[in-house]
Amino acid sequence: MTNRISIRPARPDDAPLAAAILHLSLGAFADYLFDADARAAELAFMRLFAFDAGRFGYRLASVAELNHHPLGLLLAFPASKMTRLNLSVVKYLPRALGWNMFGFIARSLAFSNIKEAEADEYYVSNIGVLPAAQGQGLGKRLLHHADEQARALGLKKVSLMVALENHIAQRLYKRNGFHIVFTRHDKNPLASYHRMVKTIA
Repeated sequence: MTNRISIRPARPDDAPLAAAILHLSLGAFADYLFDADARAAELAFMRLFAFDAGRFGYRLASVAELNHHPLGLLLAFPASKMTRLNLSVVKYLPRALGWNMFGFIARSLAFSNIKEAEADEYYVSNIGVLPAAQGQGLGKRLLHHADEQARALGLKKVSLMVALENHIAQRLYKRNGFHIVFTRHDKNPLASYHRMVKTIA
């Protein structure tokens, strides 16, 4: 049987997949933000995703399925909307985190000087494929879907950020037309990254 990859809009019930992908894509940064172990961070992501909480919400996400099994996720949006999306997360934090929301906000503010994208870009905030399904073309298909979404909005650039040590992801992005345009080295490794941009036809 030929493997069939399809992309569909995410739904609230995709929250468990989204939580796993968000945690996978953010790694230690997620644990730092939520000051929690992996399971607690994923529970918070599940709630935020299902609540449609700003930049973590399901309406911004697309799911990659392989033979009708959901295995990958893309969370992306026009960078011009980033400030509004970031602010809209805040109103959902009490329901998602309870009193822990204050620590989350304080830790987030430590990274407020990082510029994730330019206003004329379509920004890939999070992308990932479950480990057992990697290497089957799902990541490439999700990146192509981001290109399609950018074109539909009249945007000519797609951008993302990647950790300096994540060489596997960097190779995938380079193979799909992304180039490093800025590198930040910081004494805090969580604040060190490559910013990569792809210009689309």
